[in-house]
Amino acid sequence: MSVVMRGYDAQTSADDMLPAVLTRACVRVLAVAGAGLSITDQLRVPLGASDDLVARAERLQTTLGEGPCLTATAAREPLIADQDLMATRWPMFHRELLDQTPFRSIASLPLNSLDHQRLGALDLYSTEPHFLPSTRLADITTNVADPIAGILFDPAPAPFQRGAVSSAGLTTPPVTTRMNVWVAVGILIEHATLNNADALAALRAYAFSHDMTLEDVATEMSTRRLDPDTLLAA
Repeated sequence: MSVVMRGYDAQTSADDMLPAVLTRACVRVLAVAGAGLSITDQLRVPLGASDDLVARAERLQTTLGEGPCLTATAAREPLIADQDLMATRWPMFHRELLDQTPFRSIASLPLNSLDHQRLGALDLYSTEPHFLPSTRLADITTNVADPIAGILFDPAPAPFQRGAVSSAGLTTPPVTTRMNVWVAVGILIEHATLNNADALAALRAYAFSHDMTLEDVATEMSTRRLDPDTLLAA
C-alpha cells in the first residue's frame, strides 16, 4: 500500500483532491515540517503547499529563479540542501528563506514520467539545519514521489497508484485539461498569494459568472488569454 494513500483522509472528496492534499499527506507520512508541489516546465508554477509558510518558500524559488527544486529537476536526481549548500549555491534564496520562514533545509525530489520526462518536483522542508530524512530518498521517490506523479499526471490513474505515464499520455485531452486547472490555480497562487482553496474558488466563481466551465477558464488562463487581474476583478 502506498504511503501516499495512508496519508489521505478516507472522507476526502474528489473535489478536495488538490495538490495541497497531497502535500499534507507527505507531511503526515514522512514527519517533515512542510511539503510543496510544483510543475517545472518552461515556467515553474507552484501547485500546492501544506501550509502558508511552505507556500511562501515555494514562491521564493519561483520569484528568484533559483533554489533546490529547479536544480533537482534539471539533474533529474533527488537533492538534499542544507544551510551550507543553500548559502553557497543559491545565496539570495537562502537569505530570503531564513528571513521569511522557519525552514533551514530542503529535500527536493523530481516528479518524472516513466520515460524520464521532467514534470515537476516535490519539496520537503525541515526546520533543522541538516535535513535528516527518516526514510532513504530512494524509498521516498519510489513510495511517495512516483505515486504522486501518477496521481497528478496519469490520464486514467487507479486510485493512489503510479500510472503508466508517457510523453504521449501527457498530451491526451484528460491530462491537458487537468494540467490546465492546476496551472491556473498555480498562477493565482503566485500572482495574488492565494491559497489553493481560494484560487480554485476564484476560478469557479469566474466560470459561473461567465457561463463557462472551470476547465474553459483554466485553459484561458494557462494560455495567457485571460490574465489574473481580470479574473480577480470580475
